[in-house]
Amino acid sequence: MGKIRMGASILGALALGSVLTGWAGRETVNRAAVGPEADFASALLASARGTTPDMCQLAARAVEGRYGGWGGFGPPTMGDTSGAVRWALGRRLGEDALPVLLAGVADTDGCVQAIAARLMAHAESPAATRGLLQALGSGSPATRVAASVALGLSDAVAALDPLIQRLRDATVEVRAVAAWALGAIDESKAVAPLREVLKDDAPLVRAAAATALGRLEDTSAVNGLARLLRSDPDERVRLAAAQALGRLGARESAPALTAGLNDKSAAVRRSSAWALGNLGSADAGNALVKALEDSDWEVREMATWALGQLGSKTAAVVTPLGRRLGTDDHAEVRRLAAWALGSMGEHTAVDPLSSALKSDRDGEVRKMAAWALGQLDDGRATVALTAALQDSESEVRGVSAWALGQIKPDRAPGALITAVRDSDRDVRRRAAWALGKIEDPASVRSLKDAMRDTDSEVRRTVLWALSQIDDDTARAVIVEQLKSDDAEVRTSAARSLGHMHQNPWPWPWPMPMPRPFP
Repeated sequence: MGKIRMGASILGALALGSVLTGWAGRETVNRAAVGPEADFASALLASARGTTPDMCQLAARAVEGRYGGWGGFGPPTMGDTSGAVRWALGRRLGEDALPVLLAGVADTDGCVQAIAARLMAHAESPAATRGLLQALGSGSPATRVAASVALGLSDAVAALDPLIQRLRDATVEVRAVAAWALGAIDESKAVAPLREVLKDDAPLVRAAAATALGRLEDTSAVNGLARLLRSDPDERVRLAAAQALGRLGARESAPALTAGLNDKSAAVRRSSAWALGNLGSADAGNALVKALEDSDWEVREMATWALGQLGSKTAAVVTPLGRRLGTDDHAEVRRLAAWALGSMGEHTAVDPLSSALKSDRDGEVRKMAAWALGQLDDGRATVALTAALQDSESEVRGVSAWALGQIKPDRAPGALITAVRDSDRDVRRRAAWALGKIEDPASVRSLKDAMRDTDSEVRRTVLWALSQIDDDTARAVIVEQLKSDDAEVRTSAARSLGHMHQNPWPWPWPMPMPRPFP
């Protein structure tokens, strides 16, 4: 089933108006306020009225800052809801707009309320906070929900006590959003009240409180969260508890999270695996290895990632990961298995990684296998990496060339020498770098020819490679390039002559990582 994200689901419901429709409020936006800012706010909210749910959600997320501001040179037309809202991000609405926005928070239209609340959160004005606190006491549940959202997004510390009081509100949605807002404000004073709310009768509220406690990062909540993960009847609550425990990172939560790997919900199992990876608890290794056989591929994916995080090099971990690399029917699981084996640095992984590099049907898996072999720095991988220089995908060829430079075999493979003539510029550049790392004089002739490459970056890399090789011909090629028509090549040649055989030119290769959050 799909992943459940507690905070996003509450805000998404608000943005869509699904929990607000039909609740009491005001029919129209207040136009008593006057001024250009008030006019703009009124027009903006009017454009949001009756908007389709998808467009309203896009606009609400834009106001929250999830997307960039408006890129045009002036305001869009008022009929363009998403454009108007995004343009509003580039400016702060002035004080004269606040009455209009406050009226919008109390409106009967769910999208108007959602947009007005988020614009109020951006106001950063004491007057806005006072108005929202007043709205928090409204007789309309929808208005209290919208005010809670705005106060949470604005990090209004002054709202702590009023929001804590709303944890006892008669309306479930108000209690849930108040809990979320307290987590967003991130003040330790909210921890104790939120721990009590973990016992609320409504699953939505318990899940929101769990999410908030995870954001507050107070380990005093571990026992209550562990209890929810073990025994709460609602999947959303167990999921939120597992994710919160992962954020807290307390070792004492490992037993509950290990038990979570057997939950009937695949989403809970996956989040439990992620949390165990965050904990770094070696005691969880056996349970995570068992989770590699889970029927749900996303659970296997996260268990694989978690084992890579733990970094255990025992055969009890490495062997199952190698088996998963060779047999799993989902490419993402195989890719992460290669990543985990490379991260561990265990040399017994050379054979399964070499096999995956040679025969896996997915290019991303082959690329990760090549990266992992480079991390292992084991000469036994030279044959597989050399063969991969003929791979149909240029990224696989490029990473294989890089890996050969990491391993530095005694002699440069012939395929690596000829790879400086590859059709892809990045492959040629990485092959030249690898030849410089290996320092084999047999590659000088090919590197000399590569100085005719049409790409200046390739030529500069070739110059660096020649500077690493103790050979008279290599030095002569560099001297010749002092006469190049390309100023950057002349500069690189001069630097190369001044730094012969010193530390190699840095070649950053970012460590590939999977998604860090379920």
